[in-house]
Amino acid sequence: MKKTIANNVVAITGASSGIGRSTALAFAGEGAKLALLSRSRSKLEAVAQEVRKRGGTALVVPTDVSSPESVQAAVDKVVSEYGRIDVFFNNAGKSFVGRADSVDFEDKTREMFETDYLGAARMVRAVLPIMRQQRSGHILNMSSVVGRKAFAGFGGYSSIMHAIDGYTSALRQELKGTNIHVSTIHPALTQTPLLADARPEDMPPAFRSLSPIPVEQVARAVVRGIRRNSARIVVPWQPRLLMFAEAISPRFGDLFVELLQNRVFGRVSGTFRGTTYQHELG
Repeated sequence: MKKTIANNVVAITGASSGIGRSTALAFAGEGAKLALLSRSRSKLEAVAQEVRKRGGTALVVPTDVSSPESVQAAVDKVVSEYGRIDVFFNNAGKSFVGRADSVDFEDKTREMFETDYLGAARMVRAVLPIMRQQRSGHILNMSSVVGRKAFAGFGGYSSIMHAIDGYTSALRQELKGTNIHVSTIHPALTQTPLLADARPEDMPPAFRSLSPIPVEQVARAVVRGIRRNSARIVVPWQPRLLMFAEAISPRFGDLFVELLQNRVFGRVSGTFRGTTYQHELG
């Protein structure tokens, strides 16, 4: 059965830009009540204004997911305002492009682990008592296509995305029968500021021949996945082929990644549409 979104309380971390912002607007269009979480109050206020212009309701909650105190205070504020949390989207995150032997690999990976992985786990721990009490809810954790198949230069980021996928799978099994649904979303390369500081030469070779998907496409997939209680959301469809190849053999997975570097293959498969991540940043 498809879930009704209207009047649900939807809380989103990393809601100040990119996928978080777009998803907030998508849920607002479905009649949900939004709680917007991120570190920047000013950016959150701008998103809240967009939500309200569309007739939606938005609560701004400045939050640092690396701080247990800030996480708990944020959840308390949302519940105090709305009385419940129906959907929680763990979207806050950092990224890092760099080879495994790069000088700052360890420090950058530690930073990502603190925000992307432990930040999500902290939010889940704070939200779960609320969902258990109301006997319903849906938790969605942000991973990535590289959380199923690693790319060269993405060793640190991919490791953390794999960790989130494993954590979410375990959580889903732990909550079976509680009416609390758990999902992971795996978007392909998306046009967000996440990789804005990465040098073109440091990007994985395959990424230099990929056209990023728009944040709106990911937002639509999020809403659709929540409606359907999907355990895994992959967007767009092409990464499913990569995941299938990797499941057969790592060699097939690596071969598929190499094929992605070919512009002719990209045109045929729809992974390259004439622009790349760096072009669209321009």
